[in-house]
Amino acid sequence: MSWITENPWPLIMILSGVAAVLLILAESRTRMLAVAFVGMAVGLYFLEAWIVTPAEHVEGRLGSLLDNFKSENLSAIGEHIDDGSLKLRETAEQGLKLVILDKGFHLQDLKITVSDDGQAADAELRANGTMTVRQANTPYHASTRWKTRWVNRGNTWKLTEVQRLNPVTGEQLGILAAQ
Repeated sequence: MSWITENPWPLIMILSGVAAVLLILAESRTRMLAVAFVGMAVGLYFLEAWIVTPAEHVEGRLGSLLDNFKSENLSAIGEHIDDGSLKLRETAEQGLKLVILDKGFHLQDLKITVSDDGQAADAELRANGTMTVRQANTPYHASTRWKTRWVNRGNTWKLTEVQRLNPVTGEQLGILAAQ
């Protein structure tokens, strides 16, 4: 049933389409059935909004992490990183010293795979937009690709591993290496 909560729109559109056809038929019995189908579509919409899957939690944490990089909030970035990943915290701090991310920098092509036990997740994504290298003070468009590993610590997903990948070939690059 997770496909319904990940993307309910195909089923909502089918239910709405059936309701529209039943209304076109304009019989009293079919009108009541059309109302039932509309009710199911509305109910499915609210059910999807109420259920938040682990993948959606990780997606939210990734978005929050990016927002904190844009606002250069190192303490908030640290809250996203697992306590056992001290080197990752240092790398984040070094990255903040190297670049400034533009407000339009964004995530896309996000693919999240949650482990069977629901305690770990792998996220592959692209992050694109304008960034300014502090040393040169020159903005340029960056296309990056990342693979991250998240673990569930209580009710919070924490970042444990980050790999930067070549956007074209998928080969691993250094996280802070020039492209």
